[in-house]
Amino acid sequence: MNVPIRMLGIATSIIWVFLIAFIVLAAYSAKDLSVDFGEPEYTVTPNGELDLALPLYVDNRGYYSLKNFYLSTVFTDAEGAEISRSETIVPFIPHGENITILHNISIDPISLLEKDEQYLFNDNDLNVSFTAGLNFAELLPAEISANFTFPWGAPFYNFAVGEPAFEAVDLTHIRASAPMTFENHAMFDLAANIRVELYDSEDSLLSESQTALYVPQYSAYEGDIEFSVSLTASFLSTVESGHFDVYFDMGVAQYGPLVIPYG
Repeated sequence: MNVPIRMLGIATSIIWVFLIAFIVLAAYSAKDLSVDFGEPEYTVTPNGELDLALPLYVDNRGYYSLKNFYLSTVFTDAEGAEISRSETIVPFIPHGENITILHNISIDPISLLEKDEQYLFNDNDLNVSFTAGLNFAELLPAEISANFTFPWGAPFYNFAVGEPAFEAVDLTHIRASAPMTFENHAMFDLAANIRVELYDSEDSLLSESQTALYVPQYSAYEGDIEFSVSLTASFLSTVESGHFDVYFDMGVAQYGPLVIPYG
């Protein structure tokens, strides 16, 4: 489960690798210019947005100033639709100064989840366009651009509902249970309500069940769905196969039905 975290770190580090190489090349004559980057920090806002703060440390110990430093990142989905655009501008970095620059990126996971079911159930790569520029010693303006991918982890990765098991409760009711499993590969904790409808081979609704769950980021979920089914004369002949209709409610985003056959 550490793979998504490691991939996220690699993706954010790529930004700084490009940026540091760019500044060094743009200011190749500044032997006393030191550039380094820190660990990115990830937070989730109360409205569900993911905020990334990327720190860049610039120690300009040389004789020349850096002007008009800017950094821009644009995130797009697999279809090319824009998800997030962030820009950081520092008008002036004097010589002899040591400063920290924070580049803040906000991504709204809900907009992705509402757009396409693949972001619910499958890990994907988001596209990132990166642009940086500066003016060194008022003589050497420069700019670079680069494109790379950023890993998106699905909150319901490998979602599955297994075969139902039936057990007689009394002469009129049957208890049914089915295992439900998935992994939360997302960069945020998952709070959701899942409603599951149980149908037989004749598409008759037998019962439904609701499960409220909380699954921390990068962790797995295993649980059982319980149903109470009325016993009818045709029950044994129609219940050997059928399907589940699964509905997902994450508060501000809903999806369903996801149809899962059994038998």
